[in-house]
Amino acid sequence: MGDKSNSKFEDDITFQIDYTANFNKSFRRRFSAKYIDAELMPDEFAIIYFVSNQPDISQTTLAKYLFKGKAHVGKILKEMEQKGLIKRTTAKTPAPSKIILLPKAKKIYEKGIKETKNMRERYEKEFSETEINQFLNFLKRYRNMLSSFVEVELK
Repeated sequence: MGDKSNSKFEDDITFQIDYTANFNKSFRRRFSAKYIDAELMPDEFAIIYFVSNQPDISQTTLAKYLFKGKAHVGKILKEMEQKGLIKRTTAKTPAPSKIILLPKAKKIYEKGIKETKNMRERYEKEFSETEINQFLNFLKRYRNMLSSFVEVELK
């Protein structure tokens, strides 16, 4: 961003937040491909992560966390089944359907957790705990402020 014609964006908070969000999406794709599994999409790893940490998670909750529609998450889950990462059980009243991680996904999870732990250690060296907490608070306040203009519905 050293281009003088772009210098007006340097101090524009909305531009910087959008730019960082797009940067983060690109980073997630490249990080996942390089350190976790070249065939795995970032949303697939996120699903593996959520299911590993909350085995009874619903497709609706996954959609909310991923900021995607429930049908879109269903498509991702179907692709994950085809890749041999998960198995889905069918809903039996009153028990809801369940996503079961298969050994291939569990192996990917372990590798991914190791690599993201390395990244976490690095940012914990770069930023103090106070700075991290302030940053998280600023992000939440920013989202709340935006929500005062229009309600953003998590799909």
